[in-house]
Amino acid sequence: MPEASVQSNLRIAILLEMLEEVSRATEPEQAVQAYSARIGRLRPIDAVVSVSVRNMPPGQYKITRMGRTLEPGGPFRHRIIDPWKNWARLPARSGGFLGGLIAAEEPRVISPLDLSDDPVLGSDLADMRSCLAIPIFDGGKVLNWVFQFKRDAEGFTETDLEQQLLSVNLFGAMTKNLVSIDQIRKLNDRLHQQFEEVARVQQALLPKANPQIPGLVFATSYLTSEQAGGDYYDFFDLPDGKWGILIADVAGHGPGAATVMAMLHAILHGHPGLADGPARVLAYANDRLAAAEMERSFVTAFFGVYDPATRVLSYALAGHPPPRIKDTRSGEVSILDGDAGIPLGIASGERYAQHQVALRAGQTVVLYTDGVTEAFNAKREMFGTDGLDAALRLCSGEPDCVVDSVHAALFRHTNSRTRDDDQTLVVFKVAGEDGAAKGGQGA
Repeated sequence: MPEASVQSNLRIAILLEMLEEVSRATEPEQAVQAYSARIGRLRPIDAVVSVSVRNMPPGQYKITRMGRTLEPGGPFRHRIIDPWKNWARLPARSGGFLGGLIAAEEPRVISPLDLSDDPVLGSDLADMRSCLAIPIFDGGKVLNWVFQFKRDAEGFTETDLEQQLLSVNLFGAMTKNLVSIDQIRKLNDRLHQQFEEVARVQQALLPKANPQIPGLVFATSYLTSEQAGGDYYDFFDLPDGKWGILIADVAGHGPGAATVMAMLHAILHGHPGLADGPARVLAYANDRLAAAEMERSFVTAFFGVYDPATRVLSYALAGHPPPRIKDTRSGEVSILDGDAGIPLGIASGERYAQHQVALRAGQTVVLYTDGVTEAFNAKREMFGTDGLDAALRLCSGEPDCVVDSVHAALFRHTNSRTRDDDQTLVVFKVAGEDGAAKGGQGA
């Protein structure tokens, strides 16, 4: 089928060049520059003025761009101040030739034209004899205008106005999109900075190092799904040589969850009764969070109190996954079970069951948040407690080995270095034949 050759068509070549450069623009001013530099070669004019009435009082406007040739057929000279970045620097105008056309809000062909006495344009465009007045719509209102001028009094026709009304408004819509994209990019940058600040504050609330608890060896891991997370772990030096050990998980993730995590940190560190026992501590925290009336926000938690002298761990659960115990001698993995109760912050007055277990040398306790067990692979299969237990069986039970083994198993399962939810591990092992007597090292 025969085709007309367009390779020698200069106008198409100019259009393609313009469209290619405009498509690469990331800011509206770049697009305007690319458009303005070539549109005059397709439709020669002698001058152009762009005007905006956006956010201006009635009767006022700002000239956002002005350009003209110094002689017929000569190159364009633009007076350019990027209006998107320098809006405040542009003077407000009123009246004159432009003011009258703006008030009418109608596209027009003006010919013949005499601007010699115009208070706004006379000094710049007194030699122009015809004009196209092209309104640009935004949200159903005329907020911007383009005025094209020629020295020839018969320079424009209604056909010119029809064509320019469409093309100028299409280009205006494109620049509006670029403005929106630029605003979104700047907003994202600000949000990113704010999230980083939240993350820095959150990291500052976590323990700077694992505690030196006699007879225990520790390893911890804290991985967030976003910059800031809702997981929380902490250690509390209590009277009589005892230690409080906490792991908690705020529903959701991101800055909102991090804020609730900071609230829980403040509640616990300001509570004078941490030595009263895990169940009472969780009840206190629950009442404080419930009083805050945080809609759709709650916290699961495990709080334990370990006595190095007896190796007894007293603990209570508030809707949190029960810890695992790895026996480093037999390799067996078991569950440190107990009544979980409801998560913190849902309803005040909740009371929690308290349990205790006498730990033996060689046992490793694994506390974790549900971001570990609820990690999905590409088939939407959960890692689950089966995956966690398998990872524990593959390691020696030393706390560092537990963390590494779980991380490796999670990567094999998800095949991803990112995660959909925060993942926290707090692992401690009862050391030696008589850990209480020999003492231990924090890691």
